[in-house]
Amino acid sequence: MRKLYLLLLVFVGLGAYSQEVLTGLQINPSVRARLQTAAESGLQPYMADTLPVNLPFFDDFSANSVFPSPLRWIDRYAFENNDYPIYPVNLGAMTLDAINDSGRIYPNAVPGPQTFIADHLTSRYIRLDSLFSPIARALHPSDSVYLSFYYQPQGRGLEPETSDSLVLRFLIDPAHDSITPTDTTAIPDRWREIWSTKGMSLDTFYLHYNTYFRQILIPITDTVFFKKNFRFQFYNYVSMASIQQPAWQSNCDQWNLDNVYLNAGRSQKDTIIREMRFIQRAPSLLKNYESMPYSQYCDNPTEEIADSLYILMSNRDTITRKAAYKYTVTGISSAFNKTYDGGQDSIRSFYKYGYVTYIPFAHPPLPFLIPISGADSALFSVRHVLKDLTPGSPFADTIQRYQRFYNYFAYDDGTPEAGYGIKGADAKMACRFKLNKSPDTLRGVYIYFNRTLESTNGETVYFYLTVWNDNNGTPGDTIYSRLVSVAYSDSLNQFVGYRLQVPVQVTGTFYVGTIQTTSDNLNIGYDRYNNSQSNLFFNAIGTWLSSAYTGSVMVRPIVGKPINLGIAALNKGSEKPLIYPNPCTGESIQIDMPGAVISHGNSNRLTVTVYSLVGKEMLQARTSGTLDVSGLPDGMYIVGILDSRTQQYFSSKLIINR
Repeated sequence: MRKLYLLLLVFVGLGAYSQEVLTGLQINPSVRARLQTAAESGLQPYMADTLPVNLPFFDDFSANSVFPSPLRWIDRYAFENNDYPIYPVNLGAMTLDAINDSGRIYPNAVPGPQTFIADHLTSRYIRLDSLFSPIARALHPSDSVYLSFYYQPQGRGLEPETSDSLVLRFLIDPAHDSITPTDTTAIPDRWREIWSTKGMSLDTFYLHYNTYFRQILIPITDTVFFKKNFRFQFYNYVSMASIQQPAWQSNCDQWNLDNVYLNAGRSQKDTIIREMRFIQRAPSLLKNYESMPYSQYCDNPTEEIADSLYILMSNRDTITRKAAYKYTVTGISSAFNKTYDGGQDSIRSFYKYGYVTYIPFAHPPLPFLIPISGADSALFSVRHVLKDLTPGSPFADTIQRYQRFYNYFAYDDGTPEAGYGIKGADAKMACRFKLNKSPDTLRGVYIYFNRTLESTNGETVYFYLTVWNDNNGTPGDTIYSRLVSVAYSDSLNQFVGYRLQVPVQVTGTFYVGTIQTTSDNLNIGYDRYNNSQSNLFFNAIGTWLSSAYTGSVMVRPIVGKPINLGIAALNKGSEKPLIYPNPCTGESIQIDMPGAVISHGNSNRLTVTVYSLVGKEMLQARTSGTLDVSGLPDGMYIVGILDSRTQQYFSSKLIINR
């Protein structure tokens, strides 16, 4: 069965089997959200060619900007992210798959074993005719020009089949018109295939090459490429599930690229790009959850806060470097500020010794608690900094996250890499949660559903939203069940909210999940980056079984005080919108409105206008909470916010300092 992670559990005496299935995405929510933000900011969906760029050409895809940088690339089909790559060279990679630049499966996707070309990642024109530093001169094959890159099949996605492939090609002649006295003929781009590799699973890849990312170095020696409009392009061939399984057809055949580097004066031994970097995202400060209700945390903070953090970092130089590491936790709208200083250590080369293992760096403790209070919610910024101590060294890296305490439990980070389903009508799925403050009131549930390709011909899919108590570590008696329908949202972090008709008192350990009414794939969002596998159960033959898949199903129970569903309770004492990060050092800001977290809403209910200090309108856009400010220069601004739901108007200051 193609494009399915398929588990068959056979039980002697039962004579039956059950199936859990992970599928890829039919819609990429990160791309959809970034596309919408770009449109609101007036950015064009495609990049036009401008002046060619000069050597060196380098991109490590660490900006996490979703679309490729227009400074180096001319299309937006590939997806820049830090969700799909496993053990990348540094934080972030570029993923090629079966989803286009609008965040949807390619319209020419062909069901079945036949392959089709999907994503492209195309460089801008590059001046391969001349060097301009330290002095301008002509460039020749004797200047030893190499293109290098790292690649990885599958990552946290679905493995490319052996019939699929990743291809690199170089441009020979750009598209042009051939004009004769009687006719004009459009001549398309003419390319030469340079390199390709067939699909395989990541496990097989690692067995072959003993690495999670393999580096390729390609010398450029043919004089046909040494001109002012050189260009290269990666693209991938994809094959999908059969037409007999439309509900399970989805994104597939992921390839990850990292550290694409083109320059003169290189050789086959030039494999080192010296840097000191974090490899993975900043982790949660919580032991069990990505986010949890603040009241539940405050009832037992020593049990919920992590004892230590797992930080993956490396020194990708050939020599040992002395470095310093620390992290700081800062309260947003509070005076809390604590710093852990990991001190200094001599970090050995990754190429000989692997990732950093020095405990104060790799597993720093949490020597303090997040403060407790009677507030409904809290938000904290966590910033990790790694620096080379050599005077004048550029080697440094920073990662940052926000630790959220609202009114829901979440094992997931809000971004699905796959979809979770169980085959068979009446199949059940249950996710386990544990209360500290017990009993508490379950008010509703957020669920993230992924779309599938024409799975039900437009028909509504129903399921029973169900709550169970605990029976010795598995779901026990049903304490709530209601027939509801699947609903969708295309944007990042957009969950569908289901209010319980009658709030349910839950005690200790409880379970929230679904009971299917048909064999259709419910395709619930599945976060493969964060792992809560031990808390996920399924039942298709009358017995509850533990999930076989690493990851977290995107189901979030809402507990505590009464809520306006779809809007998670935030601090009622806040009188102004919360804008963060502020100062802004990146490309976007997040806006949380007083009394609500609007990231769970299904519409762009905020009209945001950014003014200069002299009152000039610099930007206006509609948003559900995230605003792209990449087009604004450094400075101080006034942000006006109109909430269409409440008709309230707020203003706040914003500082941009990149």
